[in-house]
Amino acid sequence: MTSEVIDTMTPRTRRFRCTPTTTVRRSTMAASPALTAAPTSERTLRRVLAADALVGLVAALGLLAATGLYARLTGLPEQVLRVVGLALIGYVVALVWTSRARPLRRRAVRALVVANWAWVAASAVLIVTTPATPFGVAYVIGQAVVVAGFAVAEARGLARLPDSSAP
Repeated sequence: MTSEVIDTMTPRTRRFRCTPTTTVRRSTMAASPALTAAPTSERTLRRVLAADALVGLVAALGLLAATGLYARLTGLPEQVLRVVGLALIGYVVALVWTSRARPLRRRAVRALVVANWAWVAASAVLIVTTPATPFGVAYVIGQAVVVAGFAVAEARGLARLPDSSAP
């Protein structure tokens, strides 16, 4: 069957077809983990950073738009919630800037991972030092768990980046 198809091809169309040799080379290159690992791990890390930015932006806008409601529901001071909302905007800007850098900057990603762990620690301090409602405690613990998840995912993504990535 294959020989019949090849025989029907004109010399001009044969010139543009892949030969068995090029097909083997292409499939070997495509299957090579060394060639595909870097773009995939970098792309995954960029997606994690983008997801972190999206979640942070939604949280910031919610806190800034409904500070009073959040204060009543959580028992946390409005001033604290406002400052947290503004800090989140700055963090989102850093996330977007880092996720769009070509190549990814390891130090910037490392700093974001540290910032996420600092957020988790600050959440624990907030629960201990502030008289929050039961909903407030659950809310702070819930968002700390999400932030810890982003910290772990970003640290893993950073560890999987090839050594040739930018510092």
